Amino acid sequence: MDLYFDRLFDRALDAGRGLVERRLRLGVTGLAEAGKTVFITALVQALLHPAALPRLQVVAEGRLRTVLLRPQPSQDLPRFPFEDCVARLTGRDGPPDWPESTRNQAELRLSLRYLPGGLMGRLGERVLHLDLFDYPGEWLLDLALLQQDYESWSAGALASLREASALPEARAFLELLHRLTPDRADAAAETQAIEAARLFTAYLLARQRSLGRAAPLGPGRFLLPGELEGSPLLTFAPLPPRGNETTARSSLRRLMAERYDAYREQVVRAFHQRHFTRLDRQIVLIDLAGHLSAGEERADASAAALDAVLAALRVGGSGWLPRWLSPHIDRVLFAATKADHLPGDQHQGLEEQLRRKLDAALRRTAYSGAELETRVLASLRATREVEARGEARRYVAGTPYGGEKPLAHYPGRIPQTGRLANGSFRIERFRPPADLDPTGPWPHLGLDRALEFLIGDWVE
Repeated sequence: MDLYFDRLFDRALDAGRGLVERRLRLGVTGLAEAGKTVFITALVQALLHPAALPRLQVVAEGRLRTVLLRPQPSQDLPRFPFEDCVARLTGRDGPPDWPESTRNQAELRLSLRYLPGGLMGRLGERVLHLDLFDYPGEWLLDLALLQQDYESWSAGALASLREASALPEARAFLELLHRLTPDRADAAAETQAIEAARLFTAYLLARQRSLGRAAPLGPGRFLLPGELEGSPLLTFAPLPPRGNETTARSSLRRLMAERYDAYREQVVRAFHQRHFTRLDRQIVLIDLAGHLSAGEERADASAAALDAVLAALRVGGSGWLPRWLSPHIDRVLFAATKADHLPGDQHQGLEEQLRRKLDAALRRTAYSGAELETRVLASLRATREVEARGEARRYVAGTPYGGEKPLAHYPGRIPQTGRLANGSFRIERFRPPADLDPTGPWPHLGLDRALEFLIGDWVE
């Protein structure tokens, strides 16, 4: 209830300032390695140095006066490390490299001073405070737990474990389950829970190492515990379905279910209420090209994980209540990132695959009343296109990891319909451009179009 009144007070303040200052909260969502950190860094750099944003109308019409970084609104959250990310990308302290993926939550505020268009411009300049929120992709997946009880979560987690039974860590956990009697009264239930959680966490970390951080694994705090390191909230694990035996009050199953429920309420729901219920706009990032490079199954699993996450977000509204009484997400942009890994003649195919993979999420978003768009995007372009003499296909060229000389790479072709043949598509990982200016605009693909959809109507 306190959180509700806090949000209501925030919205009332926003409404009172509306003619001169307004606040827009933009959620940047995506699984691990979707490019959230680079997106936020490139977005801020682009607005600070907007010469490379010709399709953002407030820039094209010369109405954007200035943009400043401001202290973030929440005093108890770290500031997004924008300057450190710029330094790493531009090679201030070594060779240019991509910044590390997000491992904790952070905020950043940009304030845009602009002149409204049309007759409103006669009233003078306005200010838009753009609040950006960043958090690990692993934590994002936890939102799906809001739709699951302990038994249904356990069934799904054990099915995934059995699929990965070739991993020693998975076998160790499954062997432990065979030795447990989870429904009987047991004075050692706490000790067993700690051991089971330890082995389950070891399995999650091992599987993440084998599949990459972008794999949809969770609970997220088992992988990145943050301030919950060592907390009883992280001492639960999946158990097989109960049989005909009655579950005792002091049993391991009862303890596990209570810990799961506590994690869902005190960690996941609290995180959701504090951050996601305050959002106005949402961009959903997915490295679809990277997932397709790892196989259609990985791409399907990631799309399904995102769909479950989006079901928990407050997208769309009542349609008649003012926004300060009924906060909700009214625009959602679905973006396939790292489009510079593909030649331009394949971007349409990548966008069609994005629509196909996220079909359920797109239909639900449209039904909710929110506006939506799908796009391909490269927040920071690391390649250029080249055409081989005598060949009727285009390549992307850049400096690959593990090499010093530029490489021209053809990833294979993404079909606009149908599925990829195994092994027919593989992207190359490229380093950032070697000549980025920390005090100037950076190359990108589609960042200005994305910004026009996400904030353009707020700076008209």
